[in-house]
Amino acid sequence: MRWRRWAVIAAILAGVLVVVGLLLPVVFRTTCVNNHRDQSINLLKQIALAMANYESALGSFPPRAICDKQGKPLLSWRVQVLPYLDEYPLYKEFHLDEPWDSEHNKKLIADMPRTYRNPSSKAPPDTTTYLAVCGKGLMFEGTVGRRVEDVRDGTSNTIVVVEANDDRAVPWTKPEDWEYDPDDPLAGLGNAHPGGFCAAFADGSVRFIGKSIDPKLFHAMLTIAGGEKIDFNAIPNK
Repeated sequence: MRWRRWAVIAAILAGVLVVVGLLLPVVFRTTCVNNHRDQSINLLKQIALAMANYESALGSFPPRAICDKQGKPLLSWRVQVLPYLDEYPLYKEFHLDEPWDSEHNKKLIADMPRTYRNPSSKAPPDTTTYLAVCGKGLMFEGTVGRRVEDVRDGTSNTIVVVEANDDRAVPWTKPEDWEYDPDDPLAGLGNAHPGGFCAAFADGSVRFIGKSIDPKLFHAMLTIAGGEKIDFNAIPNK
């Protein structure tokens, strides 16, 4: 009888090991996903705070691009805020009067700060999915940076940077970002993490936004002076 008892115990243990073996990969994947999301939130906070510090120092948020005298975009705002990310030596290496892909500036693409690399992204190296929101009435429009007083909806209610999908990734120095499309408000967004993406606000805060968000609510968080009332409790978080 004793051997039967041990056989039963062995069978139970074997079953437990099988279950544990099946669950471990799921737990590991979930942990990795959550870690990447948390890491990305921290990176976006650094970017948003760099923009805020830029505004404190110069009186306005950075423009969407460094432009020449004719208004032609040369380099991304991501280059402009480098000094506020403790990357002043890299900033000084750029020729600010040349385009991002000039013979000199293109050599610096490989020096992308880790702050601009989304840990969840599988896009090519030296590209970023952290893109400024651009469009009429949004934080980035034209060639002049917004002032705090321009953001009449409040900095805590206004998005400055979003996590775009990998197919929207751009070389980090290139003056190209996320353009709002009224006909498809969430175009290029929603797949940065399972269920949605993160967005940084002008006050330095970051929120996770579920891809099922109401487009009207999302638009309200994009505009700087739309006068909309935002219910943050209505934002899906998964």
